[in-house]
Amino acid sequence: MTTSTRDGWTEDFWELARTAWPLMLSTGLFSITLFVDRLFLYRYSDAAAAAAMSSGTLFWSVTCLPVGICGYTNTFVSQYLGVRRLDRALQVVWQGVLLALALVPLLFLLGWYSRDLFFLAGHEANLAKAEGDYFWCLVPGAAATVIAASLIGLFAGSEKTLVLLYCDAAATVVNAVLDWGLIFGNLGLPALGVKGAAIASSISLCLKLVLLSWFAYRYLVRGDFGTWPDSSPDPDATHSLMSPAPIASRLVSIMRFEKPLMQRLVRFGWPAGVSTVAEAWSFTIIMILVAKLGEKPAAATTLALGVNVLAFIPLIGLGMAVGVVVGKYLVQNRFETVQRMVRIGLSIGLIYSLLFVVFYGGFPDWAISVYAIGTDPQRFEEMRPVLRPLLLFIAGYCVFDAIQIVFAGVLKGAGDTLTVLGGHIAAGAGTVGLGVLGWWLFGWDGLYYWWSIITVWVVVLAILFTVRYLHGGWKNKRVIEPDLLIEDL
Repeated sequence: MTTSTRDGWTEDFWELARTAWPLMLSTGLFSITLFVDRLFLYRYSDAAAAAAMSSGTLFWSVTCLPVGICGYTNTFVSQYLGVRRLDRALQVVWQGVLLALALVPLLFLLGWYSRDLFFLAGHEANLAKAEGDYFWCLVPGAAATVIAASLIGLFAGSEKTLVLLYCDAAATVVNAVLDWGLIFGNLGLPALGVKGAAIASSISLCLKLVLLSWFAYRYLVRGDFGTWPDSSPDPDATHSLMSPAPIASRLVSIMRFEKPLMQRLVRFGWPAGVSTVAEAWSFTIIMILVAKLGEKPAAATTLALGVNVLAFIPLIGLGMAVGVVVGKYLVQNRFETVQRMVRIGLSIGLIYSLLFVVFYGGFPDWAISVYAIGTDPQRFEEMRPVLRPLLLFIAGYCVFDAIQIVFAGVLKGAGDTLTVLGGHIAAGAGTVGLGVLGWWLFGWDGLYYWWSIITVWVVVLAILFTVRYLHGGWKNKRVIEPDLLIEDL
């Protein structure tokens, strides 16, 4: 075991901050995209906002499994680069791309039958049609999202996270402009309502994939990901990639199906993906039951979650950053550095979430006032008493969200994905499952009942992942081949 030369918290803080802030902002930009979609659709109609919530939730619940598996390349990349194996890092990213391409046809098949799914869920005919149209138009964006997940893993795992910020910024601007045009018929575009919002999202997500691909090639040509090892298939492996000729030959050497590496990616990635599925489907069940309460409760939930994403989604970027640095230093056996990084990440998450506790809990009317802009005052005042208490629920659980996201990031960064899966299944079955059971057996129902279930669910997740972190079993986990691990770097 080596003795770390990084004795101060300052160096560790700045390394984590350099990795985390672009991820927090890029995921935050995605939250802005969702917020803008819901804001414009709420202005369009309550039905459009409700349709976007339920079908958008279904969109995430069916893409999160392939995204979770393909996006788990970030842990592989961080650990491979931790032992200076750029070739293996690129090879695992290519396996993720191949897996994504194989899964894309299933997304189009589900999109074709999505309207029938909403009818079967008992939604009103007009709402089910709007939900089906929205989901079908989102399918190209879903395909782009799944393919892009491996490339996101490449940039996140290599700590080149500014690229992700650039790509998300471009996609956010394009989405907002197209939303304005395609929902309301501005800029000479047709007024398509809820379908227009989905088309705008798909176009922006496809643009993001194109930009990620371009940056990946550019960074490889410049050698920004590092140098190829002596064991690389390319004999000229000791210098960076500085011209198109070397990059072409090296890309050919890694762009092939490699069964053992694909199996390793799926082995560690599927629990990460399924844990997201378990979380997404538990949430989908709640949203479907809320939609059965009527358009106003569903629209209020949509708007509250639109506000909540500003607090929640940037924390996902923080959790990803913590996982990246944990993976890198674990393969170097630098456990003191790992633990400092975790404490720093948790401190950042708690401070960030506490700001929203104060904002949502102390000033809920300010938080929701943005929805009043450009809206019929009477319509907004009818929504306010339903919406306002939901922000108090968010204020109650957002600190626990920060805790569970950071510790889940630690476990994923180490390769302890089965524990993450177990935690999500236990929390989902133990809270959402019992909530549904209470609805069936005792008739417990209502908007605030389901939001109470969400709150308890998040608290249980935070407890489970905290216990696992303190247990320490994750310290012995690795995702890369054992023969690549080295004692001294």
